[in-house]
Amino acid sequence: MPPAEALAFRDGNVPIDIDLRVYRLSAIQKAAYRLARQCTAVLGEIRGHSLSVVLTFGPETREREALDVARLFFRELLDQELREKVREETAPLRALLMALAFSRTGLAPRE
Repeated sequence: MPPAEALAFRDGNVPIDIDLRVYRLSAIQKAAYRLARQCTAVLGEIRGHSLSVVLTFGPETREREALDVARLFFRELLDQELREKVREETAPLRALLMALAFSRTGLAPRE
């Protein structure tokens, strides 16, 4: 998460640059979806290893609220990235368990 002073609320928006070497695009999208009730996350261009994201708020949103949601976005982003990593690391085990489960149902052909 960037330092609090790095986040700025201007014209109802909080612009953020996210390092794609740290966070996967799928994690960014999931974090944005999780906060859809509080703001709209507009994913922009990828430039090198950076993705521009603008968190857009309604006209009644105050600066403090917007910055709190921006910090929440980074917490959610970390959570989603860790979920992606665990999903990736456990994929072989999950595949093995599924194969074992289906081998006992009669749905899979036996050799």
